[in-house]
Amino acid sequence: MKNWLSNLIHPQREPAAIETRVMSANQPVPNEAEILALEKEAQAMRMEIEAREDIIANLKQEIERLRLRQEQIIAETVTTRLSGLFGELAAPSSQILTQANLIERQGQLVQSRDVLAVARRMVRALERYGVVFAGQVGEQVAFDPDQHTPISGTVLPKPGQPVTIRFTGVSYQGKTLYKAIVE
Repeated sequence: MKNWLSNLIHPQREPAAIETRVMSANQPVPNEAEILALEKEAQAMRMEIEAREDIIANLKQEIERLRLRQEQIIAETVTTRLSGLFGELAAPSSQILTQANLIERQGQLVQSRDVLAVARRMVRALERYGVVFAGQVGEQVAFDPDQHTPISGTVLPKPGQPVTIRFTGVSYQGKTLYKAIVE
């Protein structure tokens, strides 16, 4: 019976081959109306399969279109955020470069307070965009090898041991970018 149905689904075989196989299996030969009904059912199944394949192809195209749109939105969002950050850093960066020029090329004195004011503007801009500065210089904290690096490569504090922050750590979105340097 399985071969007979397979022959109906795959019409490249001759109907005589179907009759021979059916007769050789000692099964009754279906009459012409039954054969036509089965052929009609097989054709309907082929059409349903084709329709489903079309639906699947359309869904794949829609998924690809949505994926490309999502990538475009992400790129636009990143560009917007970076443009905002760079916009906030532009003026203080220009001021730092001017101060460096005054000191290095023109031999003029620049007040340290002026340099610090510009640097603080840059730090505040970074913080507004999610950069986190961990700890204060001089602060006592428990040593954590995931967040701290000893200032001396020869003395390694034990986890939990009190240490003093000498350089602040930096992280972004939970990822450590720069470990705090401690002693």
